[in-house]
Amino acid sequence: MKKILPIVIIGIIIINGFGVVASPTINKDKLIGKPLLSSGDHFRFIIHGFRLRSYRIHIPPNYNENTPMSVVFVLHGHPHNSKIIKIQSEMDKKADEEGFIVVYPNGETTPIIHLIKNLLSGNCSRWWNCWDFNRVDDIGFIRKLIGHLNENLNINSSRIYITGFSGGAMMTYRLGAELSDIIAAIAPVAGTIGGTWYTWPDDKVYTIPKPLTPLPVIAFHGLEDKDIPYEGGWVSSMYFRSVNESVSFWVNHNNCNSTPEINISKSGNIITKTYSNGSNDSEVVLYTVVNGSHEWFGTSSFPPSEILVNDYIWEFFERHPKR
Repeated sequence: MKKILPIVIIGIIIINGFGVVASPTINKDKLIGKPLLSSGDHFRFIIHGFRLRSYRIHIPPNYNENTPMSVVFVLHGHPHNSKIIKIQSEMDKKADEEGFIVVYPNGETTPIIHLIKNLLSGNCSRWWNCWDFNRVDDIGFIRKLIGHLNENLNINSSRIYITGFSGGAMMTYRLGAELSDIIAAIAPVAGTIGGTWYTWPDDKVYTIPKPLTPLPVIAFHGLEDKDIPYEGGWVSSMYFRSVNESVSFWVNHNNCNSTPEINISKSGNIITKTYSNGSNDSEVVLYTVVNGSHEWFGTSSFPPSEILVNDYIWEFFERHPKR
């Protein structure tokens, strides 16, 4: 029994992508399987930074390997995983209706003690390095994953988009900044551009780096959000930058009009601010849901909402190919 236990633990760590060491000469095709040329749902692995990373992918029925197709990355929150955000977002349905590929990458697992605890409780939690607080190279992972998908699918390289929820929204902001050379637009839902952990030295407050190029951004946030407060501030041991700080960051970077066009729904519950005329046809749009909490608006996993976030996201993405 004493000899078997270490082997089991090592196997669990590898399966969950904690940090497997692998030879750079490993044949990717043997590890990953056949090229993803068929419609449907797939679960795949890829090695990056000596770690076994995983992702789910949904390819719509109308996919044709002879026709380039748009790709939307959907990032899970903390401490969830790709399976949960796939259910929460219901983005597969929108992909089948509109004809685009959806990719649900997995963040990394928690430290080993928490990992074992999560496995015993049946909770495979995953986290993104959205504030650059550890050595996990999530930026390189997503960049490599885009390249890998491009080798196995006919992807429209001018229409690669990222959206995400909560911690995934924070990672979406960071990826938009650091992958602005290949990403066409982003759509964070209930996120922020930075913050800090109480354990960081000198209470350093992280902010995403300046992007290389302008990038269209559409953001959604509930005014009653208690997990990532609209006005920013401390929640338990974490400090979050505000929604206004996040929006202003992109408005300034994209050189958009500083005064937005404001639209209020008949119910008064949806406030839309559009900052237009940015460089390279970029714009920044903020949807504030007055009675909204921490949620992906308009899906069955959350309370009923008059805003269907997937419709707004895709309509925005369609208008913004990579310039």
